[in-house]
Amino acid sequence: KIKPINEYSKITEYKVRRFDIDVNNHMHNLNYLNLAYEALPDDIYSLPELDNVRITYKHQIKYGDNVNCYYAYNEGKHIVTIKNKEDNVTHAIIELC
Repeated sequence: KIKPINEYSKITEYKVRRFDIDVNNHMHNLNYLNLAYEALPDDIYSLPELDNVRITYKHQIKYGDNVNCYYAYNEGKHIVTIKNKEDNVTHAIIELC
């Protein structure tokens, strides 16, 4: 499991589109990774591709949901935590390094 982070340096908002949804009416697993890349600061995003990715899925995201993607850099890893708009449900934690 990836440890949750409590302090973030950037927040990105996202509204889930039909394009993001799979046949089970949940966000497609690859789109969690896309959200994580969108949440990265510009200077990190423009670097060569990050080689190691881990995702801990906690709660499904559905069509029409509004989510916040919280970015933090911790212990040499880029961490993106995806939560619902009210900030009380964690959908996924993504670690990139």
